[in-house]
Amino acid sequence: MIRKTRAIVLHTTRYGESSLVAHCYSEQFGRQSYMVKGIRKSKKQNRSNLFQPLFILDLEVYYKNNREIQLIKEVTRAIPLNSMPFDIIKSTQAIFMAEVLYRVIKEEEPNPMLAHFLIHTVQYLDALTEPSPDFHIIFLFQLTRHLGFYPQNNYGEEYRFFNLAGGLYKSKLTNLETELDEEVSALWNRFLLHDYQTVKKEVFNGRQRKLVLDNLVRYYRFHVAGMGDIRSLEVLHTFFHK
Repeated sequence: MIRKTRAIVLHTTRYGESSLVAHCYSEQFGRQSYMVKGIRKSKKQNRSNLFQPLFILDLEVYYKNNREIQLIKEVTRAIPLNSMPFDIIKSTQAIFMAEVLYRVIKEEEPNPMLAHFLIHTVQYLDALTEPSPDFHIIFLFQLTRHLGFYPQNNYGEEYRFFNLAGGLYKSKLTNLETELDEEVSALWNRFLLHDYQTVKKEVFNGRQRKLVLDNLVRYYRFHVAGMGDIRSLEVLHTFFHK
């Protein structure tokens, strides 16, 4: 059956001499893997640049329920991205965000709210007149809303230590394996009070961003089984977290 869907590219794997497998998050079917045959056939016909991290595509696919890899019939760019592919800062953030999504989203069921959030996020990142060094951190915090483990921000004078396993602030620091110290817990509170727009009011330095992000990745590992390493994290550190 031929079906149409909009999809966001998360990761690609070369297959044979001229094909690739694209791992995407689709509006209609959730996470899916798609075979794109002959797309790297020649320089003149090479359209593999359509499958860059976080590109938003319109796909026409030969869909078969329970098939591990679906076959793409036709692909076009759904939403043109004017700056993200050419801005080294934004594209680095996009690579990191796409890798996180590839590692943490497992469901093959449609989730319209998650799909809307991801598409809106990509468009917002592309439209920024100046790259935001905090964008990818806000993204990870916001993504937890859709994954089911958004931190409870009960931070206050009595509750000053964030518990990674429980997802909320506690009154005492008892185990650094599962809890954040007072400095990082306070930084988390500052980030949790903001979105993509309002975070501009805050001033974080590179060391603070690195502390927040490294522990945010730890938080994901507590709540996403088999997440694995985020390889693009170190590259991201060189741009934003010195």
